[in-house]
Amino acid sequence: MSSGPSSGLRRFFSCFSARSSGGVAGDTASDSDVDVPHGGEDIISGLPDDVLSSIVSLLPIKEAARTAVLSSRWRRLWASSPLVLDDTDLLLNNPRHVAAVTATVSAAMRAHPGPFHSVSLTCYFSDAEKHVLRRWIRVLAARGAQELVLNNIPWAGLDLLPRALLECRSLQRLRISDWRFPDTSGAPVLAQGAAALPRLRELVLGRTIIQEEDLDRVLASSPRLKTLVFVLSSGVPAQVRLRSRSLRCVVFWHSEAEELTVVAGPLLERIIIQTSSLSCGSGSDGNRMRIKISSASVLQALGFLNPNYHELQIGDTVIKVGKKVVPEAVVPSVKILALSVQLGVRSKARMVSCFLQCFPNIETLHVRSIPDRGANSKNGNSEFWKNEIDSVECVKGSINKVVIHGFRWENCEIEFLKSVLEGGKVLQKIYILEDKSISVSEGGVNGTQSLLASLSNGVELMILAGQDYGIWTYEVASDLSRNDPFDCQN
Repeated sequence: MSSGPSSGLRRFFSCFSARSSGGVAGDTASDSDVDVPHGGEDIISGLPDDVLSSIVSLLPIKEAARTAVLSSRWRRLWASSPLVLDDTDLLLNNPRHVAAVTATVSAAMRAHPGPFHSVSLTCYFSDAEKHVLRRWIRVLAARGAQELVLNNIPWAGLDLLPRALLECRSLQRLRISDWRFPDTSGAPVLAQGAAALPRLRELVLGRTIIQEEDLDRVLASSPRLKTLVFVLSSGVPAQVRLRSRSLRCVVFWHSEAEELTVVAGPLLERIIIQTSSLSCGSGSDGNRMRIKISSASVLQALGFLNPNYHELQIGDTVIKVGKKVVPEAVVPSVKILALSVQLGVRSKARMVSCFLQCFPNIETLHVRSIPDRGANSKNGNSEFWKNEIDSVECVKGSINKVVIHGFRWENCEIEFLKSVLEGGKVLQKIYILEDKSISVSEGGVNGTQSLLASLSNGVELMILAGQDYGIWTYEVASDLSRNDPFDCQN
């Protein structure tokens, strides 16, 4: 989605000084209304139309519409450029006059003939004014909107999205926040099994309530959908069943469900789960999110799996400590695995080898070290980790890169790395991302580095200061152009 104009574009626009304060493209002005800067030399107007159209499309709606009052040429350029509309600037400039903002948005939509490239709207209507949103969405559908963001201010009183949203057949990217998704059972197109959203490639549901059957219908009616993202969503839907011939990536970003099941995902490459300490309940066995992989033959990246919050089931086998992994519970296609583990808590740490045994061809392993509030994490146990890692084939035969996130130089972390260095036959790189909130003596760090270096046998060791949590966003995680969705360093 458009992230807003740069300061350079704002400086560009300041070259103009429209005598009229007109706010929408329907206002009129003569060609002589342009104040030409720099001693009368009109440099800007000498640019080709396609360059000027690109510039206008990147301006905030208020400033873009102002160009239309400069001259007939600018009016033509604004109307001929795909509309990019974001009402954020309007709201920030008129926080107490939302009616004026609504009128400006409505006027811009009326004045522009389309197509609409990207539209971002913040809805602040009461239930009595829901007709305004319905009208906007119908205009978006009629004018071929490609990208749409719908943010809601729920305390205004309107929380249910209009069903007209399902008529926006031109949409390629849709992001909605703080809404209840419309009931799809009565939508004629969905009921007939046709493609209601035939071009949709990305769907982001932020704090949005969607019923299980509605999500099923949306997946079934979006034949080009590649990316599905849940952001800050809690328990609705309780079960997410992925049945899609096009889906390549699903993300749970600080979101929870009782169960995520890959029913049929012939193209599904990535399952990304970012879990905070506040999500997924208490972490007890009866309150964990079950991740069931039934059919995902090309799955390449999975994580962060956390034994506190997640239960992994492959086929009919639930992965548990002490339970032998059978051939039917192996996913050979996974190349990148990410784990969040309390390495100092033996009952949790043992799940590392359990998970690793399910993915025999891992090439990159990410481990987020979770601190244990007790004293266990201070203690290392070399024999424990040696026994755990020695039994894992992928450590010996396929893992060539290990990344430790949130490293605090504690003995349990050091012993884990030692076991990987000693057991990894094809290991090439270890990246250590330090926890910036802790303080460790220089002597302790140097001593550990020397110890690890003595075991490295040519393995590249790289220590990077600071955590990467702040720059790992759901946009980064869901970016299919990135080779490793968990890597924020490239």
